[in-house]
Amino acid sequence: MANPLVQPGLPAELADRSQLFEYKGKVGDFERLVGIVEEALAGVPEADRPRDRRMTPVEVKIRFVWVGAERRMPAITGQARARLTMLCQRCLEVFEMPVVADLRMLLIQPGQDPADVLAGDDFELWELETPTVRPVDIVEEALIMAMPLAPKHELVDDCGQLAQKIAQDRGMMQDREKATRPFAGLKLQMEKSNK
Repeated sequence: MANPLVQPGLPAELADRSQLFEYKGKVGDFERLVGIVEEALAGVPEADRPRDRRMTPVEVKIRFVWVGAERRMPAITGQARARLTMLCQRCLEVFEMPVVADLRMLLIQPGQDPADVLAGDDFELWELETPTVRPVDIVEEALIMAMPLAPKHELVDDCGQLAQKIAQDRGMMQDREKATRPFAGLKLQMEKSNK
């Protein structure tokens, strides 16, 4: 299936039609996301890189709309979701990281003063470099900006060998705490004798 997000369009025309884009594809359909995944896995031996890393899902549902009573500003609303194959910065193991980007963006035309833009409603400003827009560019940028600076498993317990080591260390610490402490009850005994 061809990616409809790559077709350029005029934001005003797309907003006039309330153009909806629903797309279910794969990371391989998004050039910049592929570059980020490959860069993240650059230090991992090829044999240890998942072969299907470019096949992980990307889902997009966005709509072009007008914002303001006078239809002053075209905007994009919606959401994009992706699962990116990354390297956990805590345990250095490869994992699939979910990324979700909520889009609420006012589209500022070239030469338009951002100060003239309708404010409020929690919209971000997206300044266009050309009169047309390719939705794929906005979706990719939103997903990239939604990524954490240091990708890692959500829970330490998901960190494979590191999680096993941490669990083992916790067990050892608990065993040490259970070990006989000769002065553990001394404070209690002193308090009783002082009464």
